[in-house]
Amino acid sequence: MTGSLPKPTWRCIRVAFGHGSAVDMNDSLDETCGVAAEMAQSPEAAHQLVDLKQPNGQELAAEIQAHQAAFVYVHNQSCSLTSDQIPNLQDLGLLEAFASFVKGKDAGQSAPQILYIDATLPEATVEELAEAGIQYIVHWSEEQPGSQLIAAHFGHAFCAALRNPVTTIPEAFAVASHACHVHLGSKPGPGQAPAALPCLRSAQTPALPSNISVPLPQLEGMDLSQGIAAVVPDWDSVRLLAPHAELRLLACGQASLIAPHRLSFLGEALRALLVLEVRQLTVTSQTPTHRMPAHLPAGCTAMRCEIQSASGACAQVVLGGPQEVLKNPDLVEHALRQTLAADALSLQFKLPPPSLPVPIAQSSDDIAGGALVVDALAITSVWVVQLLRMLCSDSKFRMLAALGIAAVGCTTTSSFTQSDADRFTALTHLTPAVPESLNPILLPPSRPAPAPLGPIAYNTLPAQQHPSSSSLQMDGQRSSSQAAAGNATSTGSRGRPAKEPKPSVPELASVSWSSDRPELSVCTPHQLLEDMRSFLEVRRGRQLQPSTFPEAILNGTQLDLNALYRAVCSRGGYAMGTGVNWAGQVFPRMANFTNTHKMTGVGNALKRHYQALCLEYELAHPGDLDKQEASG
Repeated sequence: MTGSLPKPTWRCIRVAFGHGSAVDMNDSLDETCGVAAEMAQSPEAAHQLVDLKQPNGQELAAEIQAHQAAFVYVHNQSCSLTSDQIPNLQDLGLLEAFASFVKGKDAGQSAPQILYIDATLPEATVEELAEAGIQYIVHWSEEQPGSQLIAAHFGHAFCAALRNPVTTIPEAFAVASHACHVHLGSKPGPGQAPAALPCLRSAQTPALPSNISVPLPQLEGMDLSQGIAAVVPDWDSVRLLAPHAELRLLACGQASLIAPHRLSFLGEALRALLVLEVRQLTVTSQTPTHRMPAHLPAGCTAMRCEIQSASGACAQVVLGGPQEVLKNPDLVEHALRQTLAADALSLQFKLPPPSLPVPIAQSSDDIAGGALVVDALAITSVWVVQLLRMLCSDSKFRMLAALGIAAVGCTTTSSFTQSDADRFTALTHLTPAVPESLNPILLPPSRPAPAPLGPIAYNTLPAQQHPSSSSLQMDGQRSSSQAAAGNATSTGSRGRPAKEPKPSVPELASVSWSSDRPELSVCTPHQLLEDMRSFLEVRRGRQLQPSTFPEAILNGTQLDLNALYRAVCSRGGYAMGTGVNWAGQVFPRMANFTNTHKMTGVGNALKRHYQALCLEYELAHPGDLDKQEASG
């Protein structure tokens, strides 16, 4: 995969520099935080790390050749979890010699793939390194230098993401950026100053992995250049049967973490983590289900599959589809990679309803080393909960700790260290103690569900007690039974209510937006989609590729977002509730509709797509609604 390091045998060279007097060669390198600490915690650290202190260019070149290093990390000898500014790299001669070595190397000599410099660099030096042939250069801008605390947090997340054997460097950079935005309280949108983060000089733009990053399988005798559905009969009938579940997390931070923009970044990072884990999963076993699921198309069967993720975590899922497809292990494996990656994108954080208090930050010596944590709730699938719990139990899996996830359900994150606790405690001082607002958050598109699902409310499923909850302290005080009762969620019925309530429409969070498109009645499909994409980029603070927008799939083809939005607006908008017949009136107007489709639960699928992609846009464009229909 382009941009991934040759793991697990890749070698790293750490180059330490100092200020003023030369660094004492007997001093040990600081491994308490940042990239250096994350490298030292790697199980292969003794085989992959080579330390150099203030070498000259010739010494560095010799070590690179001797160890076949793919990663060169240049940093200050000391590391502090403070707001002190990242230092300048005073010895630019070292990098100039390094660039000369890379440019003049022989064909048989290897060159590092990535140069990570925890210091500010002049743009001219960065260009010189890029022209020499360094594929990836991570550095800090002189115009916007960050703090040592942010550098440490970014370095932890970057290297933790790279431990996954299928993670590319641009993907690791994007994950680390989101990890920083979560705990820095960064807000996307015009007028918002983004946090100072490092830069990536590369031919590839940093981007989180999505379901379209799943590689095509190598199938003997099959040409998959036109897509797998073109050569495998009834491929569109294959579907994942994944019941929804609550995912309860303890996340490091103050109560202000439970805010739309911060949960948005955390949700994006968690979805990326899941895609990275499943996009090259392996199937360890598959057995027929005892009973046939009720919502499969005619002629299909179902298999219960045990899967193993890229990091070795296991989960159990059910895959339905034609017998001929499920008999082929390669097709089953690829179908699970595709469907699970798509299903991972449906993870959605929920905010407490207005009737409940904001979660209170708590602390316990048994969780996250005593750092403050806050309870967060997401809706996802059962397999996600299984997978994340297993990853929590793996002391070698560092990505959850790097994101600040202290526990999943009743399972604490075993890879959490005291240095992690110190870092997150320092980060809590950069954000307010309570959230500014609790405007509802709408997150990315989900895949179509194979069966109808009832509305999922915040208090629908019973809450699990977190580990050592009796010893948790709230804002430094011992929690009382009254406080625990006040924050507990009730255990309502899990079935579909007799009558679905009219949907509540959230208030639009305060993000300025100016649309340049004409009125909806004369707006072309291209103009509408471009405007919606630009709007969502502002709302979510990340780039959406025009060629793949929207990424959602419905009935085997890309979601017809243009027709979906127009059909709902023509019926008065989302607030009309049952006045919008999603399956009977909206779906037939979309390009995804076919007279022979076998989809069940299409109404719920369309509603979720609309909530994720269109609802906020509709609220920002009230003139798009058919007022006559709405008043009726």
